[in-house]
Amino acid sequence: MLILMYNTNVFAGDISYKDVCNAPRMSWNCSDIEHYQGILNSLSDVDYRVYATRLKEKFQLVANPNEPSQKCLMTGTEINIDNPLFKTSNLLNHISKWLNNRNEGWGKELKINEEERTILSRNINGVFITAYQSFGNNCKIAIHPTLVIQLKDSNKLEICLATAIYTKYSYSSDGTSLFDKISYNVTDVYPFAAKSSYKRTFGQAYVSTYKYFWNFIASLVDDLNTNFYRDSEMANELHYQFSKDSLYTSYGSPSKIIAFGKPSTDIDTELRFYEHAQKIVFMGKTINFKDIISCNIVDDPQFIPGHSTTYGAGISFFGIGFGGADTYSTPTKTIHNYVVDIKIDNLAIPFIRIATNQDELKAKEIASIFDYIIRHQQRTKSTGTRKKATAKKKRR
Repeated sequence: MLILMYNTNVFAGDISYKDVCNAPRMSWNCSDIEHYQGILNSLSDVDYRVYATRLKEKFQLVANPNEPSQKCLMTGTEINIDNPLFKTSNLLNHISKWLNNRNEGWGKELKINEEERTILSRNINGVFITAYQSFGNNCKIAIHPTLVIQLKDSNKLEICLATAIYTKYSYSSDGTSLFDKISYNVTDVYPFAAKSSYKRTFGQAYVSTYKYFWNFIASLVDDLNTNFYRDSEMANELHYQFSKDSLYTSYGSPSKIIAFGKPSTDIDTELRFYEHAQKIVFMGKTINFKDIISCNIVDDPQFIPGHSTTYGAGISFFGIGFGGADTYSTPTKTIHNYVVDIKIDNLAIPFIRIATNQDELKAKEIASIFDYIIRHQQRTKSTGTRKKATAKKKRR
């Protein structure tokens, strides 16, 4: 089984691009999801007071190690990984992006610790788990849970969700303004405090918290099975290295590389020049120096016209203005779009277009390199012609 060195975040052994391509898919499994969701369904009752009481007898609250008197509602489990082959940082980054994309506020207080292989997050926005109406106002109950995810071994991912507090938000009848916010300890409300108010509401909150936690874990497992069955970023890095090595074997070291944008692991986005081999490689195409005919920079600008806006109520008599009207104007903008057009003496690749958008300096740099190639090719041809003429003269 191929695995990675987690403490150094580098590839262990001699893993190649072909190894990654031929490796079986990773799969992420958690039998606890079906088990505990089944328990939640089996205890169901239309009366949430009964439902919560049943749940309380089945699951125990967990004491906070730092404050033993404070107990929290906690759910934890292990996700098993079959055929693990990934880079730790890539897995942690993938999960953190998934958390951000949930739009539930998990990304606002999120920390990744690659050395300890953990993700820590606290949902400061709050997750609304139940709602009700009271005296014509809209009320919502939210939890602000904490989340810990840790890669324990090469094939085990631990996840833990916990909350010790419910927060009740009270809004106006139209739901537009918040006028009250009260926090309650889980242990101070139903079903742990039988005499507490809003028994049905907090009973539903208790049940809904467990449901949210297990649905959260199930969603993470589904995402990993759908989008992280292979570490694509690691595969891209290895493919990039494989491609560089292949080009080096064929053409030697590149004389010049022009990359576009941030550092890329896609060699097709790089413009590579191999002067010794007289080759250019771009977008999967190989072009001979001798086939370059011409090179031009073309600017296809976009013009955004300016406009004027008048604020205030001015009065005009016979074309003469009075009053407090103010006029604000915006200038016309020009957004440049520089493209380098190269003509090639090759029917299969008659031309290439290299867009540099607003980067005029890069367009000039590319054009100057192609001009250099054309000049040197012309010089080589003229030198070759003179040599042939001299050779013919000697034969006479």
